[in-house]
Amino acid sequence: MSEDRRIKKTKNNIKKTLIELLKEKSINHISVTELTELADISRKTFYLHYNSIYEAKEDIDNDLITKLNEILSSVVKDAHKLNSHDLYAFFKQVDLVARGHDEVIAYFMSNTAHSTLYIKVKQILKNTLLEWVNQTATNSVSNDYLAEFVVSGILATYVQWNNRNKDIPNDELNEILTKLCASTMELIK
Repeated sequence: MSEDRRIKKTKNNIKKTLIELLKEKSINHISVTELTELADISRKTFYLHYNSIYEAKEDIDNDLITKLNEILSSVVKDAHKLNSHDLYAFFKQVDLVARGHDEVIAYFMSNTAHSTLYIKVKQILKNTLLEWVNQTATNSVSNDYLAEFVVSGILATYVQWNNRNKDIPNDELNEILTKLCASTMELIK
């Protein structure tokens, strides 16, 4: 059953406010009082929807992971053998989704390396890539290393691009990532 529109609106307000706070400080230093004051809601309203700040953050993380899975399934479902066209389509999809979720993407990009969200996203990308290439490849051990390399490179490139205030156009970044990934993918056996 779908959530009531008012519940969605309140939860979105809480999540948006939490993202703003997470840009400034770690989750350990954010109180429910601070969040509710900034979101202009009561503590009671917050606790109607979440048991803790951590639960609200997990909801943000799950939203991003759900969106990533949607992108991956839409690109991968029709692709049998990995090629440049499919890679470019994937990066274009990521770009389209990112444009509508600037705050969440900025939050994700600023919370890397040891962030549970970053680790989950990296693992989802790696698993999807391995599933994709293992349809035609045979050397699963070396492919695991290549997938780690490709996924780590993709994420590091996005982080650098974000930290450099997106100093090149999105399409140019998509083309760079496509070329790099396609050339690495040729090594998969």
